[in-house]
Amino acid sequence: MTDGRIRRQRLVLTGYSDQATAGVVDVRSFDRAERLVHAWKGLALAWTGALVGFFIPVAHFLLVPGFVIAGVVLFRSKLGAREITESMTGSCPDCGLKQDFGLVGRWEPPHTVTCKGCHRSLTAKAAHNGGS
Repeated sequence: MTDGRIRRQRLVLTGYSDQATAGVVDVRSFDRAERLVHAWKGLALAWTGALVGFFIPVAHFLLVPGFVIAGVVLFRSKLGAREITESMTGSCPDCGLKQDFGLVGRWEPPHTVTCKGCHRSLTAKAAHNGGS
């Protein structure tokens, strides 16, 4: 089994200013079998935490149900994540800082990220153009 396929996609970053800037995102795609493996691993990790938490006096009243619920939520989240971002880079349209937004989770455009310079919310959308 492979660890997904990576594709590079151009994007447009918009903020509070009227101008938009260009960016690039690397997106990793997973097929159903890969998503199932990731989902089961997440569930097993969370439920292992519940098992360990069972042996901690008093705290087990919160730890065990918390880890059990977190495991189910993690399972559903990972099962539905068809594409995740590996990296996202671009310039802030408001302050001009060129930056790497890093791993920002599931790729579902439009995606909201925060500028590391001016701390404003930016919206990343897939660029629709014919050429490179």
